Amino acid sequence: MAITKKLIHFNDSFGAFCDRGIVFSLCVLIFVLPASIALLDSFAALAVSFYFVKKIHRIAIDWPSRSVNSNFLRKIKFIWEGLAPPANCLSLPLQLLAFAFFISVLFSQYPTLSLFAFFGKFIKCVFLYFSFIEAFSNEKRIWIFLNFFLLSALITVLSGVFQHYTGKDFLKGHLIGAENFVSTQRINASFFSPNGFGAYLLLVIGLVLHLLFTAIVNNKSPILKGSLGFFLFLLLFCLCWTYSRSSWAGFLIMLFVMSLIDRRKILFLGALLIVFVFIFLPFLNNIRHMRLRDGVSAGSVAKEGFSYQLKTFIVQNGSGRFNFWKKAISIIRSSPVYGTGLNTYARILKRDPPKNRWYAHNCYLQMAAETGLLGLACFLWMLYVLLLHGLSNCRHIKDLWALSLLQGVLSGLFGFLGQSFFDNTFYTVQLGVLMWVFFGLMVALTRLNPMTEFQERSDG
Repeated sequence: MAITKKLIHFNDSFGAFCDRGIVFSLCVLIFVLPASIALLDSFAALAVSFYFVKKIHRIAIDWPSRSVNSNFLRKIKFIWEGLAPPANCLSLPLQLLAFAFFISVLFSQYPTLSLFAFFGKFIKCVFLYFSFIEAFSNEKRIWIFLNFFLLSALITVLSGVFQHYTGKDFLKGHLIGAENFVSTQRINASFFSPNGFGAYLLLVIGLVLHLLFTAIVNNKSPILKGSLGFFLFLLLFCLCWTYSRSSWAGFLIMLFVMSLIDRRKILFLGALLIVFVFIFLPFLNNIRHMRLRDGVSAGSVAKEGFSYQLKTFIVQNGSGRFNFWKKAISIIRSSPVYGTGLNTYARILKRDPPKNRWYAHNCYLQMAAETGLLGLACFLWMLYVLLLHGLSNCRHIKDLWALSLLQGVLSGLFGFLGQSFFDNTFYTVQLGVLMWVFFGLMVALTRLNPMTEFQERSDG
């Protein structure tokens, strides 16, 4: 894995110090993310602080020359532009998304809750994204970040394996099954739920799969190939042992996207699909057979055989999810344009609680309920721009390792976002932050390997 000296730009010495502070903060953040929400929030705040200090310092230096003979509006514009991140594909979509979310705050049924969520969650994550693309301006820093991420993932996966065999993970002492009321055999490692652990694993699997394939194609050292292969083995079994059907659906989506963006991997991915069909699904029947479909007994499942298992995996109503979705749709109908307000879904449900479930188990429906169809449309447009930008860049990157990283991040995000259709992934602290950091990682990779004007015109 040769690391080049490719740079985007040079900064002044104080700006370079702040960038190093951001890199340090985000590397520690990604390392502690699975184990400690308190440390996660602390290092997120530190990264954003470094970002603001750098920007304010730059504004202060340029202020004497730029403020002379400028009216009030031009001064405001100068400050606004000074606080902005480097130009990137999400500049306009993020502005519109922030506007749509702020509108939902203004019309919120619980303004205090919404205002807190807007600044304490959404704006924090946006500036984490800004911080990432600001500081990760060379390949060396990105590899350092990925090493921290993969090391943290390895420790978390080992904790999950330990939990599977001993009943207790060694990071936070979670007892197997104690965080959910579905099965006593589902692992969640240091995450709150097996579904959350499964969503985290999807992003790791996307990266490791592509790195392993590139190592095999380039005939790298047996140690590297063996290490990546063993890591993938652990990741897949942990994903299996979560028995998280939403994460398994995300895994299938990820495999499908991988086959589309790189046809060379079809045989490789076909082998993983066989593993899913002949290992994952039989395990699901043995562990969660009473939950495959409401009202279906274990005996009837066994009699129907494998074809019935596969059918019920696809069409099952998912532990009451259809009922939760119906409730979310009814809330959307009550306030379709602006929603009930950011961070108000649980409070709205308390008026008529469905079995104490405070989430829609569908991030997109919950977003539409809270921020209206306007907020959901802006978010989906942002995802469209981001993912299309990544797919377009995949066609033009010549460096195999850079391409494998971008494909890994992109396919992992597709799986993660697909999993979010069946769960509340965006609305958990750890996974919400992880999603925005991966947005930044993907954009940073494309900025290091930009398309030429001719390539952009041909894609357009």
